Amino acid sequence: MNAEDSLLVDNILRALNPLGRYQILHIIVVLLGLPIAGFQLFSNVFTAKSVPHQCAGPPEGSNWTAVFDKSGNFTVVQEECRLVLKENSSVLDSAPCVYGNEYELPRDASVVSQFHLVCDIKWLASFSQTVLILGQGVGGFLSTIFSDRCGRKAAFVGSNFGFLLSGLAVAYSPNVIVFIVLKFFIGGFQQGIGLSAAAYILELLPLEYRAGQSWLVGGTWGFGVVMFSIVSSFFKHHSWRYLQLAISLASVSAFLQWWYLDESLRWLLANGKTKMATKIIRRMARVNGQSDATVFEQLQHAETFVRAEAKEQQKTSTEEFAIEATSRLSLLDILKVRRLLLNSVCLWFGWFTAAISFFTIYLTATSLSGDPYLNFGLTALMEFPSNVFYFFYLNRLGRKRCMVTAYMTMGTGVVLAGMFKTLEKDNTMFTKFTLFASLVAMCGASGCFTIMFSYTPELFPTNLRTQAMGVSSFMGRIGGMLAPFASYLAEQAIWAPGVVIGICACLVCALSHFLPETTGHELPQTLPELHAWFKNKGAKDVNSRISSEVRNSRPV
Repeated sequence: MNAEDSLLVDNILRALNPLGRYQILHIIVVLLGLPIAGFQLFSNVFTAKSVPHQCAGPPEGSNWTAVFDKSGNFTVVQEECRLVLKENSSVLDSAPCVYGNEYELPRDASVVSQFHLVCDIKWLASFSQTVLILGQGVGGFLSTIFSDRCGRKAAFVGSNFGFLLSGLAVAYSPNVIVFIVLKFFIGGFQQGIGLSAAAYILELLPLEYRAGQSWLVGGTWGFGVVMFSIVSSFFKHHSWRYLQLAISLASVSAFLQWWYLDESLRWLLANGKTKMATKIIRRMARVNGQSDATVFEQLQHAETFVRAEAKEQQKTSTEEFAIEATSRLSLLDILKVRRLLLNSVCLWFGWFTAAISFFTIYLTATSLSGDPYLNFGLTALMEFPSNVFYFFYLNRLGRKRCMVTAYMTMGTGVVLAGMFKTLEKDNTMFTKFTLFASLVAMCGASGCFTIMFSYTPELFPTNLRTQAMGVSSFMGRIGGMLAPFASYLAEQAIWAPGVVIGICACLVCALSHFLPETTGHELPQTLPELHAWFKNKGAKDVNSRISSEVRNSRPV
């Protein structure tokens, strides 16, 4: 839909009351699906929690001589992953857990104990989270195509139903292979819910009301993650399957969404479905208390829009088409054009660092001292102050300053958390410092994502903007896929994950020097416009061209 088409729909929405009862009810019904998406994304934190275990002893009626060919006065120590033969204080021999493992909690307390994901195959629990994030990448790609072709409602409701069915299937997984495969589908449908919901709400409102759309979606998402910790706490003494069923059944809102929601008016008009669009406009007028006479003129525009658009397309001149073709860019141009490549490398590493820090902090929140459910909930709450801060200061301070602030906050937090975690062994006082540093890091990590979502599309010409955003998001997925394995690095050195992420954060801050400040500038339409930011004037000069009006305004 071009600018003229969008203006037509905006005028229709304004005539029907741009924020009337119809829009509010539709937004509420759509938002019902967003908190649930967070439930499944982080479900492994509690359904696949670590369970204390040790090697099982020999069955009744037998002894250790079947394992160790030894007689006399000896003892066998049952460690987590091996049996150790000792005589007095000397270690004589060792063997794997030939009789399996025994757990301190009931067998079905966790996926880990249910499927014996310990010792040599303990990595499978983390791998299932990696597969889920991989599914997000695939789902994000396919759901956008489906949404454009079949409609916003179809993509949103379809993803919700798929989410419901896959979540229920996970609860009945007979083995770890089925569990991991289903996690891939959960990741795909989860991304479909998020992207289609954001597009639906964005298209439901006229231009002047869209500024708060991302903050509304982000706030609802954060609320869902907090609620997940509360819901999970009610099932901490029950089977992981019950928790999985509970968070999956929350997706029954899909039936309400299927019954109540209309298709996006913008999508219908852009795809020539004027008959259905007319019905929706009449329903919107009725729900918002507007008379047909008030919107009749706009309604006529809606009914004749597609025919006029088709005729207009035929009038496009060959010269205009040639100009458009010469200015068209492909993804390969990112590698060919130095300025695009430099921007991309800086942003890709920023996305990677933001994702690996964000997911590492969430996935390790329950390993902090204290109640794991409270720690996870507090971590989720830290997204709110971060969103509020950047809502008011993103334009006032500028993209680069906010970017450096977010990454330095996150980097400092994770480094300090790792340092305090190391000191906990000698002094339990440091447990509170560890939690505080981790919460500070979460504030920064949430801000990193906010900045990258705002900054990335502003650094590419129009013909590359969507593709560049997709590749950047994919780089973030790579970081997210590595995050579940941070705990294994911590087993070697508790401080190591924090130091690695902290170094990455410092590198992002250094790379930001090569990026221009975009606050107060129109989005670059072509590659020459982007080059003009640097021609004869360094990035430093461009950075200073931020108007005082923009500095004191809210994001739009």
